[in-house]
Amino acid sequence: MKPSQQNEQRTAHGRREAQHAVLRLAQTIRALRRAAGLNLQELARLSGLATSTLSKIENHQISPTFDTLVAIARGLDVDLGTLVSPVQSVNKSGRRAVVRDGQGTKHETPVYDYAFLCTEISNKKFIPLLTTIKAHEIEAFPALSTHDGEEFFYVLTGQVMLHTDMYEPTLLNPGDCIYFDSTMGHALVAAGQEETKVLWISSSADRARTGGPGSNRDPK
Repeated sequence: MKPSQQNEQRTAHGRREAQHAVLRLAQTIRALRRAAGLNLQELARLSGLATSTLSKIENHQISPTFDTLVAIARGLDVDLGTLVSPVQSVNKSGRRAVVRDGQGTKHETPVYDYAFLCTEISNKKFIPLLTTIKAHEIEAFPALSTHDGEEFFYVLTGQVMLHTDMYEPTLLNPGDCIYFDSTMGHALVAAGQEETKVLWISSSADRARTGGPGSNRDPK
């Protein structure tokens, strides 16, 4: 098989996997909402999201951003990991999770492709993600992301431009890292043409689980 055919097959497989992930997420959110005895309007009020947005997510018409997932988890009073991986370990000492290369729970958005790591562990203090940055210009974001918590990312490949609402854009190269307050508006943009990946760690999932205030707007 030619390399070009192999690449096409991998691309098609990745597309099917992403579609299945959106469907699984939609089914999980609907099941959790119904189990909590909530209708769409009630979940919208608790999460701060539009009812129409929640309806589109449950009907797998759109893929929610990280901010939106945090808001939904807060509204349902569940750990963020429960949304992306319903099967999780109990909260006890001595827990561990191993993720092999190429694994992780995939979730695609227009600007980022996420692989949620170690999702089988519940009530984590932070959420680790392997993130591919697809956006090449800040105009790709309807608004800067903002939510409760703190974040850290380490550049693995490519160049990253961090845009915030408080500082001038910051260029980071492979091996560079940054830690910042998530309540500050932020967005990552690929600054070059090569594939851009970062290891992204967010504490916002823990805040969402304990009922902390997250974003009250839909960043879709």
